[in-house]
This record gives sequence, structure tokens and C-alpha cells, in this order.
Amino acid sequence: MGNTNYLIEVKNVSKKIKGRQILDNISFKIAPGRIMGFIGPNGAGKTTMLKMLTGLMFPTSGEIKICGHDIQQDYEQAALNLGTIIENPEFYNYMSGFNNLQVFADMSRLPISKNEIMQTLATTGLKGAEQQKVKGYSLGMRQRLGVANATIHQPKVLILDEPMNGLDPEGMKDFRNLMKNFVRNGNSIIISSHLLAELQEIVNDIFIVNHGRQIYAGTMTDLLGKSNNIVHVEIDGDLLLAEKILQEKGYQVTNQLNSLEITINQNDHDPRAEIAKLLVENNIPLIGLKLTHYSLEDSFLNTINSDNQKKG
Repeated sequence: MGNTNYLIEVKNVSKKIKGRQILDNISFKIAPGRIMGFIGPNGAGKTTMLKMLTGLMFPTSGEIKICGHDIQQDYEQAALNLGTIIENPEFYNYMSGFNNLQVFADMSRLPISKNEIMQTLATTGLKGAEQQKVKGYSLGMRQRLGVANATIHQPKVLILDEPMNGLDPEGMKDFRNLMKNFVRNGNSIIISSHLLAELQEIVNDIFIVNHGRQIYAGTMTDLLGKSNNIVHVEIDGDLLLAEKILQEKGYQVTNQLNSLEITINQNDHDPRAEIAKLLVENNIPLIGLKLTHYSLEDSFLNTINSDNQKKG
């Protein structure tokens, strides 16, 4: 690996296609052992960025390094450290899983032994199915074979574009576990997906792009911390009185006619016990208290909407 503490480095990257600005001054870094979610609306430039990371397209300006190797000036060394999955991987259906991997291993021109192929199949959960023809594989099994194919040469970095499309809940769980296992050895992943609830389960960092511009780059924790949680309060009594009592205690209360909503910061402690105690002490019968946490999807939409309003 080159002289760097980061496995992926993107510096001031811009891309124009036929005079149209697709990406404008994008910069980010991914450290070993991290998974970054690269997200944005349709047409925001996500696929273009992933193509440039894999060397399928080059930036108009800026610099991309994989494990310290410039993707343009030292493509061969950069590519040796890369594995990719683009949506649903394609295989030779009439061949077995093992034979498919053997073909791809031969194409890589690396000295990959049969034992290494078998180990990769076992690691990705395909032990026992290696001699089965791929046409008989389920979508989840094909995805595991895709991970095996992407990692057969032991890359340090995975580039994934919509890799979870069409997977059932069991397939989703298997895929998450494979990704977590991959980064435990100090590897890194950048993944683009519209399935934000699934991304929230595995990513450490988030990069949001909108209209080709970066509008957020940081940790998942920090992004969620910028949003608020909501406590939903249902009572059997005077709603206006309850609202007044809670407001006097400093709570930010919204009257929803049939219930109250209290907005709290993500980083604040859970106030439900205090709210319940306050209402009971004032003889207001409490029916229920529910805390709603903001999700990655909520925070993403808020960030995008805020950016669009600034542009509008």
C-alpha cells in the first residue's frame, strides 16, 4: 500500500460530460475499517463518482487515490486493491459457483489457488453449494457469489453500487454480515444504495451529494445528531392544560389536536419518565408515551430539502 493512512482519497474531483457539470469539487477520505454510505437523489452524480473510483471514467479535474495509488497514473496498482459489485452480478449460469470463480481468478492473472477459491466460497457462506450450477442459485446466493468474486483477490477496498436490490430479509441480513466481516480486517467499503434503512445498519460514515455538490460529509452519528427526536404524548384529559404545564417546564410542545408532540435533541436524555411524572402530579391521566427516533432516511430528506430551499 502507498504511503497513506486512508484507503480511499478523493480530492477536489469534478466531472463534466458534454459541457454539463456532473460533479463539482468532491472531496472525502475513507480510513481502514470504515464503511461509507454515498447517497443522494437520482441524478445527483453517485454512479459517476463510483465509475471514477473504479477507473471506468476519469475526472475532469482533481485526484483519486486507492491505497495511495493514483487511479489515473498508477491504475494497475490501484485496481489490485479494488473489488466491485454493481447491482446484481452476472455469472455463467451453466457453470458451478466454483467454476465461475475459477474463470474470474484466471482473468485476474493473479496466482489464486483452488484452495483459496474454496476458502473464499466458505467465507461468503457458499460452502456446500460450490459445485451447484449458478442457474439454481437464489438471488441471495448469487449476491454471496458476487461478494466472493469481488474479494477473491483479497482487495482492501470494495466499491458497491445498489448491491442489495431485490434481496429478501434473510439475504439482507447475510449481506450485512459479509460487509461487517470484510472491514474487520482493516478493509474499507464505499456503498451507494437507495435502501437507507439497510445502510443505517452497517455504515459508519455518510457522504451526501445533491446536484453534483457535496452537502454533508461526516459520521452517521453526527448526521443523526443534527436531527430531533419526537415524544408523542397521549392523555385522557385537558390537552390544553397538559400543553401549558409542559411548556412551563421548558419543553418544546406542538399541539396535534388529539395528542401532543415534544421535540428533543438527538443527544438529549430520554425525558419520558419526567413527562409522565409531571402529568401524574398534575392529575392528568396518561394513556401513552412514544419516542420516535429520526432515521437516516429522515435526516437525509431534511438535508436534501434544506439544500434545495437554499438553491431555490
